[in-house]
Amino acid sequence: MRRVNASFELRLLGSTPADRADVDKALAIFIKNTSALLRTKTNQIRQKIANPITAEGIFYFAALCRSKTVIGFAMFGYYPHSKLVVVDHMVIDNEQRGAAAFFIFVQLLHDTIQSLGLEIDFTAVELEDGNEYGSEQTGGNELVRLLGQVGFGKVHAEYFLPNIEAVNYEARYAGVLMLRGSQKLYRIRREDLLQISRGILFEHYLPWYRDFLGKQTVAYQNYLEELHQEFATRLGNQSTIKINGPEVDSLIVSPAILASRSFEFRVGQYIVMFAAVVAIAGAAICALKISPSSAIPMLIALVAVFGGIVAISSGRAFEVFEATIQLLRGGKQKLRYQQPEVPAKNSGTARPRLQNKQKNSEIATRDKLD
Repeated sequence: MRRVNASFELRLLGSTPADRADVDKALAIFIKNTSALLRTKTNQIRQKIANPITAEGIFYFAALCRSKTVIGFAMFGYYPHSKLVVVDHMVIDNEQRGAAAFFIFVQLLHDTIQSLGLEIDFTAVELEDGNEYGSEQTGGNELVRLLGQVGFGKVHAEYFLPNIEAVNYEARYAGVLMLRGSQKLYRIRREDLLQISRGILFEHYLPWYRDFLGKQTVAYQNYLEELHQEFATRLGNQSTIKINGPEVDSLIVSPAILASRSFEFRVGQYIVMFAAVVAIAGAAICALKISPSSAIPMLIALVAVFGGIVAISSGRAFEVFEATIQLLRGGKQKLRYQQPEVPAKNSGTARPRLQNKQKNSEIATRDKLD
């Protein structure tokens, strides 16, 4: 293993001459690392880069760069009516995939979308179900796992990917729908999921392909409507649909650190808890008619247990434990596990903040040796 310090950048691509070289490199990586069965035609992508705006929304295209070298490609669309972002493709060149490359890519893509100032309720990603069209690193199973670590959850419903060609409308291609909301998703309302499905089909797919299908556009639109109705039928009469995860979210959504509860609030909370413990213990002593000689040790034990709970919840368990031992020994020594004091709110000492950048992000990664 070797440690590499690299500068990562996500560049939005346009049709200007300055972007032409990056577009060519990004699309070459896209062709090389994406199955032809799942790959949007590059001539269509070039045309959409030149004309990204539709009546329904706008398409975006981006190149992932490492030390100013293009190593990845992404395309996504935003649709204001549905407040939906659909990530269509996200690929990293095989030779450039390190342990952290995917997470850096997703982080920069997330930051870029946030910087656009879009009103977003959901971000959707469609994946193949299994690894039929990809390797173990790029197949659907692996991407489901990776996306689950950056805040996406797998919709617990049978899902089929739309055909990207105006042929073979009878075939159904098993897929997976991954969603990410502004908050962690564990269930989604049926009507919201159907709105997302309609947005994907009629605001994302249809505006793309109607520019290329000509007279076949009506047939393709009918096919998309059929897919949507089939999806609604499979959902049945469920009011909500389960979403698997996400258990964790490694994206740095905001560098702001949530303010902790005030000291007065915590003291009041502990007093109420202590009063409840004493009241319950007193009621038990009276009900069981426990003698005073037995009740006193019981109360002391309860106080000790309560003190332990408070120590653990405040993050000072080691300090309290050592202080108790020193007290029992009849002396006082410097505590080995003493925790540093947290600066006061207005002390002038700021806590370090994590930096989010779309450009020139200095990120240390661990890459495997070739």
